Order: sequence, then C-alpha cells, then structure tokens
Amino acid sequence: MVYIKCTDVVAKVSDILDGEAGRLTRMRFYGHVMMCRNCRRYLAQFKRIKELAGKVTPDDLPPDFDQVMNFVIREIDKPDG
Repeated sequence: MVYIKCTDVVAKVSDILDGEAGRLTRMRFYGHVMMCRNCRRYLAQFKRIKELAGKVTPDDLPPDFDQVMNFVIREIDKPDG
C-alpha cells in the first residue's frame, strides 16, 4: 500500500471528518496519522477549529465585523495593478 504524504492529509482532512472519504482513503489517512506526530497534531487542531466554528453566533462577532468584511471584500475585488 502506498502511504499518503503530509500534504495529502491536509487536503483530505475535511473529507475524512465529514465522512465523505472512501474506505481506502480513510485507511491511508489514518495509517499516516498514526505514524506522523505533526499530522496527529494537525488533525487535533482541525477538529478543535471545526468544533469551535460551529459554536460561533452573530453575538460573538465584534461590532465592526461588517465594516471589516466589506473592506476585505473590496480589497479582494480590486483589479491587479
């Protein structure tokens, strides 16, 4: 069996946690994670972020959130130049 690389773990973590990965992908993913301390740490952090993100409510956002997001969107939409 070909073991996946750390970059593959990063690319597949959402599919794994959302239950969208096939059996072979899950086997390779968890086989790699069992052997790689950095990927175990990454997986734990990703799980925690996903857990916390589901708990954010509009009341948790800072008062200027809309203003900041509008600024960011305008910056992204600016033509290169």
